[in-house]
Amino acid sequence: MTLTVWLKAGHTVEVIQRSVAAFHEATGVDVNLSVIPEGSAHDALVTGKRRPDVVTVPYWYLDELLDKNVLCPLDDLLPANGVAWQEFVSVAVDALSRGGLHWAVPHTLTGGVLSFRKDLFESAGLESPKTLDDVTRAARLLGTSATPSYGLVARASAEFSSLETYAGWAWARGIRVLPESGNPDPATVEKGVSDLVEVLRETAPPKLSLRSYAQVGELVAQGRAAQLFDTSAWAFFFENPQLSTVAGRMGYTTIRGPSAPAQFLYAEGLGITSWSRYPEEAAAFIAWRHSDRIIRAEVEDLGRFDLPRADLWATDWYRDAVARRSLEAYLEVVRRSWEEADCAHFVARADFVPAARAVMRAIAGVVDRRFADLTVAMSGQYGQDVRE
Repeated sequence: MTLTVWLKAGHTVEVIQRSVAAFHEATGVDVNLSVIPEGSAHDALVTGKRRPDVVTVPYWYLDELLDKNVLCPLDDLLPANGVAWQEFVSVAVDALSRGGLHWAVPHTLTGGVLSFRKDLFESAGLESPKTLDDVTRAARLLGTSATPSYGLVARASAEFSSLETYAGWAWARGIRVLPESGNPDPATVEKGVSDLVEVLRETAPPKLSLRSYAQVGELVAQGRAAQLFDTSAWAFFFENPQLSTVAGRMGYTTIRGPSAPAQFLYAEGLGITSWSRYPEEAAAFIAWRHSDRIIRAEVEDLGRFDLPRADLWATDWYRDAVARRSLEAYLEVVRRSWEEADCAHFVARADFVPAARAVMRAIAGVVDRRFADLTVAMSGQYGQDVRE
């Protein structure tokens, strides 16, 4: 028996690859593991042309997967395998639940965090940023200096995953960039994110939209950008002196607008497809991935501390591992970003992916100076794009 497992690139791939032989030895079940980019996985799953057993489930397009009957609920499968939902941070469980049912076991949770060059802020006489306006003012000030060359960077690719940057920024003003159904309103998008788009247009590198999220983060690690608004997971990279030139010079904080904290809520987990011939074995695999042995290896060996498991925080081994890496202050920011995370800013719609891609094409066009403003960029494209 062989389980076909699709994972998105990231830390969960490495932790599984290191230990999957032990799962086979214990169960006799082989695992055919593939790493599939998020957009490609989405497109393949919703067409049903390829049918794995276990898949990465991002909350962004969970509703589309359910609309197309791609997933099976986990509630009857996982309790027998030892998964306790109360051990997980509640917002991660909520993001991957619909209709009172659990559709994926979360292994990743991020909140919105501003990573910034603390040393540059201090040299310029700037305090730690607290608001959206603080971020844009600092970007314009620091973006005019010789080092670094860019005042603020953020995701701007035309892929749907980039929209969370702008949806989270707009939510800080109490604005949703996507309505519950139908086409987005250009005036609403403009009101929510025009200041972010303009400051990226002014202070980010040319053709920012061509950079992946990893390449955007590398601009900070290379000492070329003063600020990054993105997920809460970046410090593990920025504070690694083997990978980053700015280790020890960074600050991390959440920021607010007039209505709410800025978001970059991202939750993903492993789910079981409705067409799997081996749902019980698939459930055993997911439970194994979340077993104490694998979780501890993920923390201690791979240095992944921001797992969405609230039960870890009280254990001596976890606190000792955090202290050895001097990550106490940073993890306080991570947990604050989780506490501030609000699923209400996200519109659960089955056509989220085409709608988000359409908005991001407009935003990318303005950031890259191909359009004068968002109203022009968005004009006339949604009648086709949202339904494609």
